[in-house]
Amino acid sequence: MTKMRVPDSFEEAALETVRLLSAQEAAKVAGLSPQTLRDYSDADRPGRPTLQTALALDSACYEQTGRAPFFESYTRQLAARTRRNTRPVGDVLVEALDLPGAVGRLLDLIRRSRAVESPRGRSITASEGSAIMKAIKLQRRELDDVEAAVVAATEDGGPAVVEARPSPEVSHE
Repeated sequence: MTKMRVPDSFEEAALETVRLLSAQEAAKVAGLSPQTLRDYSDADRPGRPTLQTALALDSACYEQTGRAPFFESYTRQLAARTRRNTRPVGDVLVEALDLPGAVGRLLDLIRRSRAVESPRGRSITASEGSAIMKAIKLQRRELDDVEAAVVAATEDGGPAVVEARPSPEVSHE
């Protein structure tokens, strides 16, 4: 049975790293055991990778896949914790580049919740539904950011400021 993880959490980043590299390869990169890497993906287990370890793992993932799971998690958590303030709208392309990752995470949550080996088989549990809803809200927020960037780029050309909506709760490691 696959345990559901909070979207954008460091546990989710650790699991994604193991998926992208394999536990053995990630362990080799980090100089740790494969079990330690798997433990990092479990919120019920103590310990998280150091910044140096996360950087080494992200570097290896980025070289092989173009993804950096810990960096992605960190930037989304930082954005979620600072969105209550007004902020300048970003570049359209930069904002749009967040979309594929958000869509991929949403699809992965849905795929895992509908898998035969999931807790209720093809039926979605309450915790799986909650995780999917959080991922959908993240997707909407990313689309709102792209929309705001497009509006800012097509009006007077100056930087626009938008009020960001409060974001869904994320892991507070």
